[in-house]
Amino acid sequence: MSLPWPTPPYVKKIQQHPAELLEFIKFIRDRDIRSYLEIGCKYGGSLWTVAHAMSTKGRVVAVDLPHGHWGRSDSEVPLRECVNELQRKGYDAHLFIGDSTDVNIIAKVQALAPFDCVFIDANHTEIYVRSDFTNYGRLARYCCFHDIGWNNPTLPGKLPIEVPKVWAELKETFKNQAGFREIKHDNGHNGIGIIKWH
Repeated sequence: MSLPWPTPPYVKKIQQHPAELLEFIKFIRDRDIRSYLEIGCKYGGSLWTVAHAMSTKGRVVAVDLPHGHWGRSDSEVPLRECVNELQRKGYDAHLFIGDSTDVNIIAKVQALAPFDCVFIDANHTEIYVRSDFTNYGRLARYCCFHDIGWNNPTLPGKLPIEVPKVWAELKETFKNQAGFREIKHDNGHNGIGIIKWH
């Protein structure tokens, strides 16, 4: 994947399918996104990429739990460096380390709302996906989910990825209140779902 800006060395891996990320970047640019909330950031790769696709150095808010079930033990330092560098570059960047369902985290994020776009990519189990949608899904014009295309068995010792179930229900529940778009270039994995509220 070739990006039109440099990726810093501390961003070890961008946790997105390359073609899907490029299409999502185009979406960010075409919709003139100027404020962005990402729930679940790992090393900060997609956060960095989306921030640089924004038309202005606006508000960027990150929430992550590095040592949780879906986190990485080595991700906190790179993520902090990512946010610090965005601040240095002039972004209104904020990082909240903690569980996205914690009432204190929710309050801090909501105090920075509204946003143009929310990207939910944290704990992928049904209860957390629903909770993140309830707490953050209406804070922006666009609410996005990662892994809507997942269609694989759960490996032993791993938590299930249940985003597709929630995504299917949201499309039915809110079909008269929103538009839906899917970005899929990886059969059985990944996938980005975008809700545009009317």
